[in-house]
Amino acid sequence: MALQRYGFIVKSNDLEMFKHHARLNSENFSMMVSGVSDVAQAEMVAQEMITKDVQLIELCGAFSAEDAQQIRDAINDHIPVGYVQYTDDERARLKSELS
Repeated sequence: MALQRYGFIVKSNDLEMFKHHARLNSENFSMMVSGVSDVAQAEMVAQEMITKDVQLIELCGAFSAEDAQQIRDAINDHIPVGYVQYTDDERARLKSELS
């Protein structure tokens, strides 16, 4: 089965799950994007995405491996949950540019 329903969760202190969300739709693809301020909100968003038949969830680079596992646990590992990772060089570059 091809990927047709995708979820992406981004985390920042000033995002609110009920206010910062969007959906992108085409004839054969649907993407849910939600902003959250913490892992607890991400768990709730992931649970909601399951009810919308999302096939996989990806988390932005602000989430750790532990956060991703906590979200997997919150959805009973129902679908794959991945997270963005940066190389050491890219992390150093991000730190330099975003400081």
